[in-house]
Amino acid sequence: MSKTVKIGVLGLAHDHVWSNLHALKALDNAELVGAADGDAALRDRFVERTDCERVYGDFGDLLDSENPDAVFAFTPTAHHVDVVELCAPRGIHVMVEKPMAATLEQADRMVMAARKAGTVLMVNWPTAWNRGIRTAYRMVREGAIGQVWQLLWRGGHCGPDELGCSEQFCDFLFDKHLNGAGAFGDYGGYGASLCALFLGRPNRVVGMAGRLLKTHLPVDDNGMMLLRYPHALCRLEMTWTEAVPHKPAHEVILHGTEGTIVAGNAVALYTRDNKDGETIALDALPTGEGDAAEHFVQCILSGAAPGFVTCADLSRHAQEIVEAGLISATNGIAVSLPIEDHLFRE
Repeated sequence: MSKTVKIGVLGLAHDHVWSNLHALKALDNAELVGAADGDAALRDRFVERTDCERVYGDFGDLLDSENPDAVFAFTPTAHHVDVVELCAPRGIHVMVEKPMAATLEQADRMVMAARKAGTVLMVNWPTAWNRGIRTAYRMVREGAIGQVWQLLWRGGHCGPDELGCSEQFCDFLFDKHLNGAGAFGDYGGYGASLCALFLGRPNRVVGMAGRLLKTHLPVDDNGMMLLRYPHALCRLEMTWTEAVPHKPAHEVILHGTEGTIVAGNAVALYTRDNKDGETIALDALPTGEGDAAEHFVQCILSGAAPGFVTCADLSRHAQEIVEAGLISATNGIAVSLPIEDHLFRE
């Protein structure tokens, strides 16, 4: 492969596509070669925002005409698997926007397709580029708070409709089949991926979800999960109904045997010897990992696997946690991992 990676975009429905295309434009070792989406308005928006006029209504037409080395997938979540299964046999690398998939079965198919083809499969969790979380991860690994016995996390906002998300984005977020759930599917994977990062796979998951306030939506607007590990408990919260979004700040709280870390845009450390706490200087992001576009291109050129929470295997574990939470919320039971019912005939 040349030192310039040709990247196409398959799907434009997810609003995060625009910031990722802005980041891609800043790279010297990557070239945007076009986009495909069945929505004409989205294709027009792509041309307007990128000045790239090579747009297609069909994914296959873009792949045949532009012969990209890799693609960004910003389709509805349930279609990520279709993109990977279309691209991997052609040797085309894929970065999908979070969450990895709408179901665990889809996530497994994605991992298998990329593994069989030897292609890069990366999942863009915006938390991967949060310096506070990166700093907290290093501190935990260095033993700053001893053994972690609890992780607390909350994610969400006032709701995609009130937040001003595009019509196309809301259309799939509010569809349980395309998004996997509502707020539970939109935000559950964030917390689940962090639990998988810091603690691995839990033994059991309990989930609750409901449509508490947004009765005009056909999906849940709030959810929670409790994760049981041999020596830890985690609580995850997901919401689309905050009256004042992100107040208080949605930070990761890690309790250990020797102290506590609160990590977000800043990091605070509280220990037995310093109960008043101290502010920790944020680590710089690793070279080549300043954002999703840069890391994706670096992995393609270097042959390295995507790191931190962007790893497909870790993201698959996060998908399993979310699926367990949804099964629990539906059936009112604690769900043990691993989940394997999707491996057999229905």
